[in-house]
Amino acid sequence: MSIRKRLLIWLLSALTLAGTTGGIAIYERTLSGVNKMQDYALQQIAYSMEYTNKFVPQNFDESADLDDDDKNATGPDDDGFEFVGQIWNRRGELILSSNTADPLPRYDRKGLTTVAWKKRNWRVFGVKFKGKFIQVSQPIRVRANTAAEIAGNALFPMAALIPVLGLLIWVGVSYGLRPLKQVASDLETRNADSMQPIPLNDLPQEMKFMVSALNNLLERLSRAFELQKNFIADAAHQLRTPLTALHLQAEILARSREGAEISEAVIHLKQGIARSSHLVEQLLTLARQQPDQKRFEPTDLDELSKSVICEISPLAEAKNIDLGLESGGSVLVAGNREALKILLVNLIDNAIRYIPETGRIDVRIGSAEGKIVLEVQDNGPGIPQQERERVFDRFYRGIGNNVMGSGLGLSIVRSIIAMHNASISLGSAQGEKGLLVHIEFPRDGTLQAC
Repeated sequence: MSIRKRLLIWLLSALTLAGTTGGIAIYERTLSGVNKMQDYALQQIAYSMEYTNKFVPQNFDESADLDDDDKNATGPDDDGFEFVGQIWNRRGELILSSNTADPLPRYDRKGLTTVAWKKRNWRVFGVKFKGKFIQVSQPIRVRANTAAEIAGNALFPMAALIPVLGLLIWVGVSYGLRPLKQVASDLETRNADSMQPIPLNDLPQEMKFMVSALNNLLERLSRAFELQKNFIADAAHQLRTPLTALHLQAEILARSREGAEISEAVIHLKQGIARSSHLVEQLLTLARQQPDQKRFEPTDLDELSKSVICEISPLAEAKNIDLGLESGGSVLVAGNREALKILLVNLIDNAIRYIPETGRIDVRIGSAEGKIVLEVQDNGPGIPQQERERVFDRFYRGIGNNVMGSGLGLSIVRSIIAMHNASISLGSAQGEKGLLVHIEFPRDGTLQAC
């Protein structure tokens, strides 16, 4: 169902409900006013009958002057008997009645009262005057009918206006939703490269929140597309070199005739394949880090570090590297477990690649100044001060670096750090050579240690 139809149904339903409630309230107030007015009329009729009775003999027989039609009157329920006036003498004899065909009984009550007679309710006013008792009565239903007629006349214009109001609401809602239709038309005419924000100047206040959120989405999509383009361009550029090298090694192998040449070509070919495989693996890892991976969960850094060290220890053992963990126990951090695992694998793998045999790598987990700290320290050659910022760039490799790699490891680490709103710095251990990678995770409502 469209928003226009929903608004029309809700507004008309609310209007109908308000009209019904108002009609009931109007009827109740009208009935109260009619009751007061009719009670006053009963009193005035009774008082006027005091003086009228002076000219009526006490033994007056009203039925003697009635014709045949009057004698056949059906009683006080007819419209002609909206008020019934009666007078009794001192002896309790009815000497005067405006309805002789079916008179009401005498109720010896002074003032106003409500009684039931012949399955109907009556409003009765009684008063004594010089030994006589005067009683004026009126059916209650006459008052209800009068109140209903007055309330109906008052509500009829409102009921007649409901269709007109429905049409005006439809037109007003259509006009109010016109900016939404304009935004939809603007989006429909765009292509995949049109990520510029939607102008907010001429939009209603209620739509600015939605359009602002949509603009934020367009901005994130624009950044994601730009990253994707850069990734494809960088990947194509970086893959071209190792693939060309593989092609040349294959040609050399094809032209080789001696066993020594063949063996050397095979060795170079294997190295090229390994380098290409590592580059492709790193590129795929980097591609998986492009989207906003915000599915965080409590992750134990101590347990995760032990798992990563166990998996990567064969590489360290192959170079006789002492790989160990320093931790005070379980440390929980809210984050993406797979991303944090990639971070640790890249840091430890980089250290293993660059430090010499019989080196040492220490992974430390702790806390400092209210933050959770993760450190990876090695005793390798380290990174010169002037290159410590550039090593986070994609595909950057230091000058004179002959270690097989892709230049993507620390770039991947930085993207994971940004994802977790953490910080990273590179330094050297005091009094020692090598590299110290220091990472701090903020401890707030979503990040905590135990």
